[in-house]
Amino acid sequence: MHPRDVTRGLARASAGKPSGRRRLPEHPEQDRHDYRRATRPRIAYLDGQRLRRALLAGIEHVSRQRAELDRINVFPVPDGDTGTNLALTLTSVAEALHPVDSRSVSEVAGVAAEASVMGARGNSGMLISNFLLVFARSLGRRIRAGTSEIAEALTAAAASLHQVLESPREGTIITVAREMAAEANRRARLRPDLYPWLRDVQACAWRSLRRTRELLPALREAGVVDAGAKGFVALFDGVLHYVEGRAEAPLDAPRPTAGPALPSLYVAREAGVGADEGRYCTQVAVRAPELHADSEIRAVLAGLGTSTIILRAGALAKVHIHANDPERVVMALAGLGEIVSERVEDTMLVGAGRHVAVITDSSADLPHDWVERHGVSVVPLQVIVGDETYRDGVDLDADKLLEILTAPGAPPLKTSLPSPSAFESRCREALARGGEGLLGVFVSSVLSGTYSSGVAAIRRFEGVPAEAVDSRSASLGVGLLIARAVELLDDGMELAEVAGELRRICHRSNVFLAVDTLEYVLRSGRVGRAKAWVGGLLGYKPILTIGDDGRIVPAAKVRGREALAPRVLSLLDAALAGANRYRLGVAHFAAPDVARQLVAEIEARYTPVEILSGPTTAALAVHMGPGAWTVAYQVED
Repeated sequence: MHPRDVTRGLARASAGKPSGRRRLPEHPEQDRHDYRRATRPRIAYLDGQRLRRALLAGIEHVSRQRAELDRINVFPVPDGDTGTNLALTLTSVAEALHPVDSRSVSEVAGVAAEASVMGARGNSGMLISNFLLVFARSLGRRIRAGTSEIAEALTAAAASLHQVLESPREGTIITVAREMAAEANRRARLRPDLYPWLRDVQACAWRSLRRTRELLPALREAGVVDAGAKGFVALFDGVLHYVEGRAEAPLDAPRPTAGPALPSLYVAREAGVGADEGRYCTQVAVRAPELHADSEIRAVLAGLGTSTIILRAGALAKVHIHANDPERVVMALAGLGEIVSERVEDTMLVGAGRHVAVITDSSADLPHDWVERHGVSVVPLQVIVGDETYRDGVDLDADKLLEILTAPGAPPLKTSLPSPSAFESRCREALARGGEGLLGVFVSSVLSGTYSSGVAAIRRFEGVPAEAVDSRSASLGVGLLIARAVELLDDGMELAEVAGELRRICHRSNVFLAVDTLEYVLRSGRVGRAKAWVGGLLGYKPILTIGDDGRIVPAAKVRGREALAPRVLSLLDAALAGANRYRLGVAHFAAPDVARQLVAEIEARYTPVEILSGPTTAALAVHMGPGAWTVAYQVED
């Protein structure tokens, strides 16, 4: 969140600036009357921009409590990931909200809801997503909303949580949301001013949260409140902090800390609770022109698992279920429509976080699902289109970039490295998930200043072991190093040993880059001593690679597009001669058919440990141009 959005609270956007402040009590329901006398911002309504800024503040507040929410997670499964799932779900919402400039409260709520559906992770993330969906629908097409309209939407959203769960349990988020909404309705009749109304509602939420410990035996036994409910309350806490102008510093502020989570009122959780749930947390998105009713979807899944939640957005349904046989779940849902995405997590791996956090930049070209599955932190480069700046892979992907490049009168494009604070933010989040060290693997330092920015960031965390590896490569040449690092770390290898191994194999690894047009390569200025060679090809298609110094250099040239793939495969044959263990990768920009054929040929021709493939990131596509593709190899024996 931009610092300006944090410091300029809803109170300052409305008439009447508070004349004084005093220290807030530890919980919002204490000394409410005294505080209200001292600080009285007046807020008559909520519009789109106010909702956007408030949600961003709330999301940031939840993200800062991720580690604590993971720690107290005991129900329905003690898998220690409630905070992580909530934070990742809400991060998708934040990324969608950042560019929104609408004044309509309904439109902003709709953007948040749609983003939450595709980004929903875990039981808690699915419930928050459903809450946002119904909240947005209940607002109708309003430009502004007062306390009464917001209270009605909160009531509908809270009721939906009880309806969406197959076996709802009191003492969870459904209890807190329902009691909070009831208080919102009672107070709306008395308080048209949003600020005191919100404080009263939030005080009720805290009282309800404390009661969860008494309502669920699993929580009472562990001595904790419900983690999902606490995350829900934390979202509204962040909104209230923002209204009062005391929101925390933004997540990308350069204040690295690596200590343990803040002290909590709750004791550590105990393992073993919720063992009757299905072992695998399975999340599947299915799309069909005429999607089946929820009851029919539940009937298809009958007997396959527990904790079933279904979210719907038009022709898309996202299903969450705890199952012992995830493949049967996917097969069952495949009979209803097209499987858009699937994710399976083993809930028995309680607290099995990697001892070293892995950080890279978006130029690594790692597939999104692979990144999520292996918990790698990716910091986006920036793509500058005219006067607009986009975050690579967040605000701009290769498909959207292709539209921009092929549009008449396309503006000039260039790329920029992430700031050290962006790296620090991801490092801080990774450490909060339990990492004890940092490993950064970045694009060649000769091609980009990204390496220097990443190194500066990870070394600012005092007392945290850190290693930075210059890949001397780009695209999946970086991505394959990350894949090897994850494998070694998961096998228990220490940080320094992993870094040493990556530096060894990066000298036995490379990429072959085939471009369909010379325009973008020449414009990029990154071809080094290959520039004159490329410029004089006169109808030939160039194949480029990375030299020993980390710069782009010529590898070969062929006449005609059809000759590119055979020539690259012959170069790959020579590179892999005598190798027993190696990884391969294929990335492309607007060349999916070529990429599919290459992967099929590679699978038939070689026996790699792993093949990574997918579209290239926008930051690399800018310099490659449409129709370009890369083949990366990494020899590990």
